[in-house]
Amino acid sequence: MKLASWACCAISLLIGLTAVVLAQGTSPSGVQIQHFEAAVHHVVPLGPQLPEPGVVRPDLSEPGWTPVALPVVTPRQLVSMYQGPRQWHMHWYHVRYVLPPRGASPALAVYAARVQGGPVEVHVNDRLLLANRYHWGSQWNRPLYVQIPADVVFTSPGVDVVIDVVVGVPLRDKMNHSLATLWVGPADEVRAMADRRTLAHVTGPQVTSLTILVLGLFSFGVWWRRRRESAYLLFALASTAWWVRNLHYHVDLPRSGPVHDWFWWLTNASMSWVMVLTYLFALRFHNRRYRKVEWLLVGFTLLSTLLTIPPLPGDPLVLQQALNALVSIFVTAFITWIAVRHQSRELRLLTATLWVGIALGIHDLLLVSLRITPESAYLMPYATLLVFGAFLYAVLRRYSGAIEEVEQINASLEHRLAQRTSELEDNHRRLRAVEREQALLLERQRLMRDMHDGMGSALMSSLVLVEQGKLDLPSVAQVLRECVDDLRLVIDSLEPIGHDLVTLLATLRYRLGKRLEAAGLQLEWQVDDLPPLPWLDPTAALQVLRIVQEALTNILKHARARKVRIALRKAGQQVEVDITDDGLGFDVAAMTANSEGGRGLRNLRKRAQGLGGDVLFTSQAGHTQVTLVLPIEREAEPVTGK
Repeated sequence: MKLASWACCAISLLIGLTAVVLAQGTSPSGVQIQHFEAAVHHVVPLGPQLPEPGVVRPDLSEPGWTPVALPVVTPRQLVSMYQGPRQWHMHWYHVRYVLPPRGASPALAVYAARVQGGPVEVHVNDRLLLANRYHWGSQWNRPLYVQIPADVVFTSPGVDVVIDVVVGVPLRDKMNHSLATLWVGPADEVRAMADRRTLAHVTGPQVTSLTILVLGLFSFGVWWRRRRESAYLLFALASTAWWVRNLHYHVDLPRSGPVHDWFWWLTNASMSWVMVLTYLFALRFHNRRYRKVEWLLVGFTLLSTLLTIPPLPGDPLVLQQALNALVSIFVTAFITWIAVRHQSRELRLLTATLWVGIALGIHDLLLVSLRITPESAYLMPYATLLVFGAFLYAVLRRYSGAIEEVEQINASLEHRLAQRTSELEDNHRRLRAVEREQALLLERQRLMRDMHDGMGSALMSSLVLVEQGKLDLPSVAQVLRECVDDLRLVIDSLEPIGHDLVTLLATLRYRLGKRLEAAGLQLEWQVDDLPPLPWLDPTAALQVLRIVQEALTNILKHARARKVRIALRKAGQQVEVDITDDGLGFDVAAMTANSEGGRGLRNLRKRAQGLGGDVLFTSQAGHTQVTLVLPIEREAEPVTGK
């Protein structure tokens, strides 16, 4: 509403400037501006050809001068017909401006708000001062201003200064014309009145049409990015059509007949397209499409445009604009019914401005048909500014409404997302609790299985041998030592190592270091930088520890070695753990073929293959090497339906 209020204030200001023209004033020199609301009129026949300016001059002594009231208006018909030969007549309008005796006359000027219908000649004291014979087509909306030279005014001591002003309008038969009231007075003040009238008649419409055109170009740019919003395109087309309609405010009318006729056809027909595009735009602010009404509007406009294409035997301007006004009244009433029925705020504002536009349009129709005083100004340019301002407000309101709707949707989505996030967090917490419980259960089961298969099995078999008296005390101690070592391995596998093989084997070194030294073995440790093994969980860590411990146990039991070296290195996409001793060695092939002796080697290899790796054996006298090969990345084990 702020935009519409601003537009109303702007239009009121410009119209107020027009009203100022009617004010009388007094020059600081004491010479008063005289407003002539009456004149004497005389008609002189000129024949079929219009003579050059100045050939025919007004003769104030000739009989036939009759008084007339100003302004003079001869109304236009709905269709002005110009057929057959027509005679020219000169219409003279004479007023006399008298100053009291003075030494020197100030600069004077003549002004009229509008002279319309034909060329204009202005004679002052029998001297021709103005003859716009070749540009009279642009006189329809421009004020008449003529400055009176000082040598035209004759002054004499003690004698009144008499200035005879005669305005001539040559017309052909059936031509219509209008002449506003005349003003004569000091040139400065008369010029100010003419400038104010030019501002209201010409400059104001020029500015408004260009402003609306710029808004239309901006709207077209918005539509180019949002093709589905046809309202922006209609706004752009309507603003362009309105600029075309106001071309006669920006350029002088062409002088030649055909070009002149086509120019007027273009500007007059564009008014019909402004009307139809305006209503199509307004109907876009209702959810329902009235396609029949839209097609009727387009059809009417297209038909009126085609029927008025020049050349024509007459001028259908008044009829064409009267039909536009009639159609506008019916369509605006229809849109008003829609706005009231559906409580559409945008439509109600649009219909209010449309009714204002229709009222001012009817005023302009009466002015163009010469049925009201020519002192009035054409108000449709300012009414259109008001209507387009309402259109802009409606577009901005729709745009802001769309933004508010998006913000509400976003707020709803954010609220729902927060709810879903809270639910997911709760589910995640419950899932983590379940996973912890499941991990604890699986770890408990693993520990039970490892203790049952390892230490439990050894204890049970040893218990049976002790009960049967087949196991002496040193053997019992050995069994218990192995059980303790196995228990320590299980505990070491539970330590957090961060998938680091070096840290895992360091715990084993710490556990077995003293036992190896007590057995007379020198332990060497060689470690390279190794990448982490993502698959090295507690279960896998226990298997690695058992492989390495069993290899060291075999060295203690059978190798009679003095030195043991453990080396860790990276080889391609694998990690190798080399366990080397300088003991007696063994026959790898024979040991592997022996079902009894090779069981330990096969167990080592089986454990390594369960980790996705392998164990390699090389042995000879004085040098035995067991190499545990482990992958850095291991493929996930397939899920089986056990």
